[in-house]
Amino acid sequence: RLMGTMDFRVKKVPDPVAQIGSQSGGNIRKEDLLAEEGISAVLKDFDFELRFTVTQFDVSLTQSGGYSNTWKSTSNRFTADQKSQFRNLVNGSLVYIDNIKAHGDDGTDRTCDPISFKIR
Repeated sequence: RLMGTMDFRVKKVPDPVAQIGSQSGGNIRKEDLLAEEGISAVLKDFDFELRFTVTQFDVSLTQSGGYSNTWKSTSNRFTADQKSQFRNLVNGSLVYIDNIKAHGDDGTDRTCDPISFKIR
């Protein structure tokens, strides 16, 4: 039997925000960057407990003289090459992370906004 009808509002799951540790950009110490294993994707201010896992990202480093190069990762962890490059960073170097893809518990694949850090 039909007991009545009711309208429900559905809220779209927002895109996750990429983070290293608890930071999504700004200044970072080289030691703090080296201590991290990779990138996480978190939902900020969302009502439900959903998880996103980063599936790929690119790291570009800009050092003195404007030289830049890119290293790719196909997981949520920094590769050995990326970690090796982090060890060579000096104060003022820029770390730019883009092409960040994340897979969610809801079965969707999302692209996160790029994040950047300046080594201090």
